[in-house]
Amino acid sequence: MYMTPLLSVITALTFFIMPAPTTLYDATMTAVVDLPAGYFVLQNDTNAPEGYISVVYDDLSGYVKSTSVDAVDYTPVTKYEKTVTFSCDNDGQPVNLRAAPRKNAEIISTLDRDASGRCYGSIDGDVLIKDAGNTWYYVSCNGLRGYCYYAHVSVTPTPPNIIEKEQPVVADPTPPEQPDDPPEQKQTMSSTAAIIFIVALCIPVPFIMFFLFKKPKDE
Repeated sequence: MYMTPLLSVITALTFFIMPAPTTLYDATMTAVVDLPAGYFVLQNDTNAPEGYISVVYDDLSGYVKSTSVDAVDYTPVTKYEKTVTFSCDNDGQPVNLRAAPRKNAEIISTLDRDASGRCYGSIDGDVLIKDAGNTWYYVSCNGLRGYCYYAHVSVTPTPPNIIEKEQPVVADPTPPEQPDDPPEQKQTMSSTAAIIFIVALCIPVPFIMFFLFKKPKDE
C-alpha cells in the first residue's frame, strides 16, 4: 500500500553528474567549494538564478552552473564522495578553521594538532604562506564547517567514482493462493448398492439349507 508513493518520489528525483570539478555557490553566489568530478548533485526544489540549478550535495546545498553538469535518467548508487578526510599537519601546531578562504576571515575554531574530519573539496583563496599557493580545503570537524589552508593539513586522495545505477525497488510478489485441500474421498457405498449387495449374499443361503436338509426320496 505504501510502495507506490515511495516509488513515485524516487522516480521524480533528478541527479546531475559532474564531468569535471564543479563549483558550488551559496545564496550570495559566492564560491563555496569545488566538488569532485565523477560524482553527483541532486536537484533541489528551490528556485535558482538564471543559468544555475539549485542542488544538494550530501549535507551541503547551493547552486551550480547549469552548463557544468549533465542530467542523468537514473539514480546512482554512489551519489556523493564521503571518504576523503583531512588531518592537521602544521608542525605540531593548532590549525585555524576559518569562515572563508582568506587570511583575515573569521576564525570559527582552532583545531587541535591531532584533529581530523571530512574534506568536501578545495577552493582558491588568499596566499597564506609565500610561495605556498592559494588552495584552501573546505572541511567539517566537530560539527563545524570551514576552511583550512592546504599547507596546514593533509588530505587523503579522492577516489574515482564507480558509476552504478540503483536497481528499482520491486515489491515482493504475492505468492499464489493455494487451493484448499480437497475433502477426503470416503469410500462410501450408496444405499441402493448396499441393498443389492446384501441381497446377493443372502440369496444362496436358502438353497444351501435346502440341499443340506432335504430328505432323500424313498427308493
